[in-house]
Amino acid sequence: MFRQIEAEVEARFAAIESFFRLTKGFQGDEGATAKGLVFVQAYAAYEYTVSSVVRAAIDAIRTHNHRLQDLIPSLLALALDAELNSLRDGGERKVWENRLSLFEKALSKTTFDAPGNSVIPHDGSHFRYTQLQMIFRVFGIKRLPVRRRAHIGRINEVVGHRNLIAHGTEKASDIGRRYTRAEITHIAHQMRSVCLLLIQVFDHHCINGAQHRR
Repeated sequence: MFRQIEAEVEARFAAIESFFRLTKGFQGDEGATAKGLVFVQAYAAYEYTVSSVVRAAIDAIRTHNHRLQDLIPSLLALALDAELNSLRDGGERKVWENRLSLFEKALSKTTFDAPGNSVIPHDGSHFRYTQLQMIFRVFGIKRLPVRRRAHIGRINEVVGHRNLIAHGTEKASDIGRRYTRAEITHIAHQMRSVCLLLIQVFDHHCINGAQHRR
């Protein structure tokens, strides 16, 4: 499943490169808009990667049939999503009933079965670098989510510019005008590197079931 994600990501970045190459002769607002739109396209590929690897990782971990009582504590945050939501939403009358249910399940022989299509760990930063840190922490991955520290700022930059364009705060041409074409190409290459590393790290992490147990 990770190979399929990788193929899709490669295709998306190839399409970004092809689109940008076709705009080489654009001048003025059209040229600036073309540069700005690369941030939107790169963000879309990046968000797809993050969401897809998390879902694929949950599916992969599920195949190991881990018992909840054996999991590393951080993975319980995924496995017990429904119970944790009940603590928040169940109301005063059911507080203690829900607490008991939570800890009984956490220490049970029930197998890991997190809802892979709905649980994406987040911190409210909308896919900025700190969300990657949270995701790695939940899965127990003890390394940086990027190859190079320069990519940390790049992720935040791409997310920020995409949001400004998508929410209408700034036009794509406003953003694009601040960059040369060479810089835009470099940014796309960096985001591709970020995405491919995420796929590689999660693929490796999910193969070895021992990494998921205490």
